[in-house]
Amino acid sequence: MQSRILRVALAAAATAMLAVPAYALSSDAQKIVDLVKKENPVLKPVCSDQSKLKTAVTQATTSLYEKGELSGNPKSAGQEAGKYLYQNCS
Repeated sequence: MQSRILRVALAAAATAMLAVPAYALSSDAQKIVDLVKKENPVLKPVCSDQSKLKTAVTQATTSLYEKGELSGNPKSAGQEAGKYLYQNCS
């Protein structure tokens, strides 16, 4: 009986973990993600190819940086955005 309860509890916890994002993005990374998504309405072909994703994230980061719209370290924000897009590719 305890084993069954434990399995049910673990399944519920796993389901809850899938429903909640692993982490919140920094504001700079969120801006990059938003721009990549805007410029690539069909994101799957971009986010599933690391080379294409790197190019898209680099272009978005550079664009936002040149406009003065990033407040922190652009390299860190770009890496964070790229990791997020790759992990959440759908």
